[in-house]
This record gives sequence, structure tokens and C-alpha cells, in this order.
Amino acid sequence: MSRKRELLSRVYMLLVVFVAIALILMAKAALIYLSEGDVLREKSRELYYRVDRTDAERGQILADDGSPLATSQPIFEMRMDLAAKGLDDPTFYAGLDSLALCVRNLTYPERSVTQVRNMLQDARRKRKRYLLIGKNLNYEQMLAVKRFPVLRLGPNRGGLIVQSETRRIKPYKNLASRTVGLNRSNSEAVGLEKSYDVYLRGEGGSRVVRKVSGNLYLPVDGLDEILPHKGSDVITTINPGIQEVAELALSEALHKHQAEGGCAIVMEVETGAIKAIANLQRNPEGTFTEVYNYAVAHSTEPGSTFKLAALLALVDGAGVDTSAAVDLMGGACNFYGHAMKDSRIHGRGMSDLADAFALSSNVGISRLTVQHFGQDPARYIAYLRKLGLGDKTGIDLDGEPAPVIKDPQRDKKNWYGTTLPWMSVGYEVKLTPLQLLTLYNVVASGGKRVSPHLVSAIDNGRDVTTLPHRCKSDSLIAPGAREKVLGLLKAVVERGTASNIQTDAYAIAGKTGTAVTNYSDRDALQKSYQASFAGFFPADAPVYSCIVVVYNPSQTGFYGAEVAAPVFRRIADRCMRAEFLRSAVVNLEDKQMPSAAHLPSQNKGHLHDFKQVFSIIGLPFLPVGKSDWVETYVSDEGISAAPQKLQRNYMPDLQGMGLRDACFLMDEYEVRVVPSGSGKILRQSIPPGSLIQGHIVEVLLQ
Repeated sequence: MSRKRELLSRVYMLLVVFVAIALILMAKAALIYLSEGDVLREKSRELYYRVDRTDAERGQILADDGSPLATSQPIFEMRMDLAAKGLDDPTFYAGLDSLALCVRNLTYPERSVTQVRNMLQDARRKRKRYLLIGKNLNYEQMLAVKRFPVLRLGPNRGGLIVQSETRRIKPYKNLASRTVGLNRSNSEAVGLEKSYDVYLRGEGGSRVVRKVSGNLYLPVDGLDEILPHKGSDVITTINPGIQEVAELALSEALHKHQAEGGCAIVMEVETGAIKAIANLQRNPEGTFTEVYNYAVAHSTEPGSTFKLAALLALVDGAGVDTSAAVDLMGGACNFYGHAMKDSRIHGRGMSDLADAFALSSNVGISRLTVQHFGQDPARYIAYLRKLGLGDKTGIDLDGEPAPVIKDPQRDKKNWYGTTLPWMSVGYEVKLTPLQLLTLYNVVASGGKRVSPHLVSAIDNGRDVTTLPHRCKSDSLIAPGAREKVLGLLKAVVERGTASNIQTDAYAIAGKTGTAVTNYSDRDALQKSYQASFAGFFPADAPVYSCIVVVYNPSQTGFYGAEVAAPVFRRIADRCMRAEFLRSAVVNLEDKQMPSAAHLPSQNKGHLHDFKQVFSIIGLPFLPVGKSDWVETYVSDEGISAAPQKLQRNYMPDLQGMGLRDACFLMDEYEVRVVPSGSGKILRQSIPPGSLIQGHIVEVLLQ
């Protein structure tokens, strides 16, 4: 029994020892985990291997014709691992001289071949693992480096290391720059780059890399990597030709009137597709760039362009006829002791609603509004909200503020006796240019409220998904009222404040606006203005609606008619020219064109091509001069060719030229050719011999 007791005591003693050791180990492990765990985990991550994420190629942002507004360009950096396992001395030294020559030509032109050879040899001796061969290389240069001696053997036997990144570039430079947006690691994404990032960014991949020294990790050969999937392309509604004209016309107006900034928007009436959206702001150097999206994000008191809302409320909401009498009181009246004035004291008395609107009379519009809605201003506000003026447009860009439309029931503290008359002429309300344009588009579309949008489709490489545009099918305006309002909008251009932009080629309907933006600042030394014009064209069958706003013009005028309306007209001319060209192409296709039974004459093109053609068909060809670009004509001896007159920065004569030759020639001028039709060039949008001020020329082919 005593022996059994002794044995048990020893067993218990050993058990206690083991338990004590286990407790000590557990305590030590807990201590390490709590006090040194983060450090040790970080060290473990630094040991030998890790998984690196690889970004996918970002999708393109495309214009409505498929040309890229933003695209990703791969940039390569090529390095050499001089201690690669498979790179032996015989292989290295056999190709050293040739490799030195190639590397010198690519990266070190200031050094001699001998110096580069010595650099490579020294790196081999020191077994450097990350020697620079070339950086900021394009795809073709990267392929060329892969063919360099030694490096052509690959990563293991040649030490080749290829690293790549993608850089976002805009082929059109600053065209619609703010709307297209930015996507950079060191700044917040904006514009379409942000709004459609979920489509553009694609799906990233991963690969295993091995630590070779310091913070240098190299891909591990033989291990599968998860390849990234390219992002989808976003197809926008922006038309490069319309966008360019909008920016050029706006820029010239801002310079002429020494304004702070401005914007212009062009929208398709039926679909709400934004064809152009230009935003320019003066920078400290005195030039204008796209740094802020006025069109979408800048909410202001619009002034007289808002009188359309009052006109609709009177004609459609209250049943007032356009012939309704109103006393203009010479151009000034009072509401509760506050003076309401027209742009000038004109001395006119009794008039009617039609004249008051065409002449943009603040007195006339405000007095009629108070007459019909003064006892029940909530009814006026309800009508504005019915038109959608209390809602955001829903544009597919961030940063749109909600409109400010006061309500006599919800904003009792801010509702005064003067609120209604001042609202009727565009004060005590705030809207962005896009929100105001949407109102004009309601009239243009026959009463439907169409939501503006910038993207029409998403292309993932397999399928193209068309995005539907949002539209309230119910008409917001009675047909009869719409026709009366349309007539008054046309009268503004035909005989009213915007008669300076009238044209016989097509009809414009719209409204001028001139708002004083600092009227509440009693200490201001001078007034600040906002000039605008909003409307649509052609008036009787609207295709486009458009708004132009110029902020604080300070020279050669400040009224909407003289500052903003001419910009509107230039944009409208460009849009209608495209419509005329399209119609011309349709008409030509309907005709039976006779076949040519004579020798080619008055054709233009490249000299070499003409030589080949006439050599094949056996006609004598007699070029005169040494120019590469010629114009042919028939002579007694055969076909002769005279040099074309070409001058840098001035538009060549493309008429009679084939599309391929025209594109090739205009590449030298950095101008893109946008064709319509087929055959040879019949007309061109920029006249021959005129100064080239843009990046696009449109041509009609027949």
C-alpha cells in the first residue's frame, strides 16, 4: 500500500509540473500575443512571400461616336535581375555588348556604349536584382525591350522584370474635362469617372511575389496568378463636335466680356441626352479652364429666364390669355414699399402679357402674377412643383443641389409680401443652369419632363447594355397653353430682347435673363451680373434645348441678349448645320446619281496614290512641282497635277478628296475628320483658308 501511495504521489507531482509548465507557456504566449503580436505579424508578412493585388485595366469613357474621351494607356518599367537563377556568366557575357548598345539607345543616350557596358558588368558583379533598363515605356517599346539580347531569354534565364501601370489620358485634352472627370490615386474622383466607377474599374487580380532584398519583391515563376478583368466602357451622349463649339464660343465670350466664368449645356429634347456641357472658370493666370461644374452644381437666382415659369403659371395654371392687359407703369412700380423696376425706364403704359414677356418687363410679369395668385400664393408654388421645379434633375453626376423654391406654408418666416412678385421674375428662388434648362425642355417636348443624362450604354466587351432615359409621359402643360407659350418664346427672338440672334435659316424660341447677383450687398461699389439665355431650336419642331450662363461679365455689356445669346446662336448654328448635312445626305441617297463617263478632274489627294492609279490604268500623269499633296485636272497631254496650297494653322481645301486622304492630311494639323455620307468630300464645316481654332472638321461626302 505504501508503495502504491508513493507511486501516486510521484504521478501527481509530475502532473502538477506539467500543468505548471503548460500554464507558464500559455502565459508566455499570451504575453507575446498582446505585447509583440503586431510586430511579429508584420515581420512574418515581410518574410519571403506575399500576395499582391493587380489592378484591372480601367474601361474607356467614349463619346457618342465611339471616340475616347478618357482611356487607359499602359506604361511599362523594365528592369533586370542580374542574380536570376538561370542567368549564367557565359550567357550574360556573350550578349553583353549588344545588350549595352540597346540599353544605351533606349535609356542612356548621354552615355557611351562602353559606359553602359561597364554599368551592366558592375551590376552583374554586385548581383543587383533590380537594375533599371527603361521606364515610362509604351507598349511598342516594351515589346522591343523583350527582344533585347539576354533579356529575350525571359525572367529566369535572362533576368527580365516587367512592371506595368496604367495612366488615364484624355485624347481630346480639355474637352468636357470636368464632366468626364478625374481618377487619380492622389485626388478624389469626380465626374463620370466617379459616377460610373463601379463599371469602369473592372475586377482586380492577384499574384504571389517573393522578397529578394529590402522592400524588393519579384513575381514567383510557375505559380498561377488571378488575372484582372478589364472594366466596362461607358458610352456617353456627348458629341465632340457640339462640345467643341460650345467650349470655343463660351471661351471667346468670357474673354470678350472679362467674366469670372460660365457654362453652356445642349440637350436632346426628346431623350434628355446631354450633347455638350461646357464649364469654364477664370484662373489666376487670366485664362479659362474647367475646374468647377457650374452647369450641375452652381445654384443661383436665375433672373428673367425664370419668367417662363411665371408665364406657364399664368397661361396654363390660371387660364390667363396672352392678350391680358397690364400696365407697365413706365418701367417701375412698388410692392409693399419696395421698388420693382424694368431694365430701363421706358415710359410705356398699358400693354399686354405678350408684349410684357417679349420685352422682359419685370413690372408687367410681377403685376400679373400678383393679380392672379396674390390671394393664394400656395397655388402658384404648387404649379411650379407640378412642373418639377422643386426636384433635382437626377443627372448622373454627383454634386447637384436641390432647387430652392420657397413655400408660403412651410417657410412662413421667410415669406413676405414681396416674395411672390420677386419670385415671378427670377429672384428669391435658386436653380442650377441644368435645372432651369429642364424647364425649357418641358415646353420644347410638348409638356413632358425628361430627365437629363450623360451616359447611354455600358459595353462590357460581350454585351452592350442600353440605359433607358427617364421621362414622365403625362403632359404637364395643356396643348393649347403650350402653343401660346411657344409663340411668346419665339416672339422674344423675332421682335423682343433677343432679336439680335434671329436667323432666317431656322426659328429659335427662348428667353434672355439678366440678374443682379449682389443686390443684397449694400456696401458693393458696383453691381455684379449674371447673363443668360435659355431656349430651344428649331422652334416649331424642337431637336435641341440649350442654355448659356455667363457669371459676372465686366466689359462690353452685361445683358443676357448681348453676352449669352450670341453664344447660344453659335452653338445652335453648329447643331443645325449637322441637321442640314444629315438631310442633305438623305436627299442624295434618294437620288439616282449618273455614272461618270469622263476622266477624273478636280480630285485632290496624295501624289504617290495618283501615280500608282494612273500607272495601272495606263493614263499619262504629269505632276507639276514637288508637293506631296496635289489637285488633278485634265490637260491636252493627259492628267496633270498642281500642288495644293497648304499653310500651317489654316484649313486646307478638302473638297474633292477621299476620306482616307483627308484623315491622313488632317492628322498633320491635329484635327479629326468627322464624316457624313460616302464618296468624295462635297462640303466641309471649316471653310478652306480660314484659321483652324478647334480639333474637329465635319465633312459631307457624296
